[in-house]
Amino acid sequence: MGKRGRRELPRPAYEALCATLSKRVGEGYAAKRRRLGVPGGNRAPFGIIRAGKPSTLRIDEAKAATVRRAYELAAVGQTDWEVAAATDLAKTHVGELLTNPIYAGRLRTGEPAGIAPIVEPALWSKVQSMRELRRTRTPGRIVKRNYPLRLRCSGCQRFLYGDVRRYRHPAPTCDAFIAGTPGARRRYTKGDDKRAGGHSYPQAWYEDAIGLLLSEVGSVDDVTITEVVRRYHDRPTRVDDAALARISREREEASRRLAKSRDVMAWQREMAQLDAEEQAAREPVERGRLASSEVVAYLRSLPSLWSDSGPDGRQALATALFARTDVQGFERMEYELTPDAIDLGLDAALPAVFEIGKEL
Repeated sequence: MGKRGRRELPRPAYEALCATLSKRVGEGYAAKRRRLGVPGGNRAPFGIIRAGKPSTLRIDEAKAATVRRAYELAAVGQTDWEVAAATDLAKTHVGELLTNPIYAGRLRTGEPAGIAPIVEPALWSKVQSMRELRRTRTPGRIVKRNYPLRLRCSGCQRFLYGDVRRYRHPAPTCDAFIAGTPGARRRYTKGDDKRAGGHSYPQAWYEDAIGLLLSEVGSVDDVTITEVVRRYHDRPTRVDDAALARISREREEASRRLAKSRDVMAWQREMAQLDAEEQAAREPVERGRLASSEVVAYLRSLPSLWSDSGPDGRQALATALFARTDVQGFERMEYELTPDAIDLGLDAALPAVFEIGKEL
């Protein structure tokens, strides 16, 4: 008996009651998501507020501007720390903000949100791609060491993860990755080393292979260097894609305000200003162009820059040079260069496929 004669439930009955209550709460949240398009919980995401009963979502325009700026900065390659410094938000808050699909008009369950997108879905997807390029570990795995390379299996398209100074293939290891096991010789016996199962390889192996690849840039002949410099100076002028996306969004917002206020004069002034900004964004002024000698010096310095850098420096260099790096075990490496690396002419100095297991 409890206080004042109150009977306590037996433990099995209490657990059954808790399970039933949890199920009913989950069903209630699911019904609200289907009917109102609102996420579970009571706290609305940054830039969004709840209003009314039953509560509906509404955009907080003052904070929504910060959300859009964070996405525009992340889309051009800035890290979470840089975005946090530019928006006065906490770094952990920036990570939550840049991965929440509600800002693109969807809930985490995949259902449509009961609110208009704050950022364009294409911009949201681009930010996820930029973050994926920098990610060096599998979600949910805690690593105690930096792994600068973002390697993907060319067979099953799954990413390798860093663990205990090795790059490991997620289980189950695909046949294509195992087929790339190099035929390493044992030191004191004849025959291949059968201890290499083909499921993982030392971290130093892959990173040394990148160093060997970059050493080819440092040893190319003058003819190739001339072609690299020519491609760099012949690159087309780029438009400011982030500014154009912002202008397009502001045009839509101006049209919505016009439908509500009917203030044609204010709409015309705003559209004229946006036209001028769009013209400036489509005709960017060339700046930051390197001289030919600086291009050559940078290319020649890549091998030493890689060998002298620590994990953070190697990660920054790999992210700047490689948009995609696929490996078949420790036999072949196929990669895609970033637009900036292509602008520097590295596609003329590096092979498309690198046989990484030859020197083993």
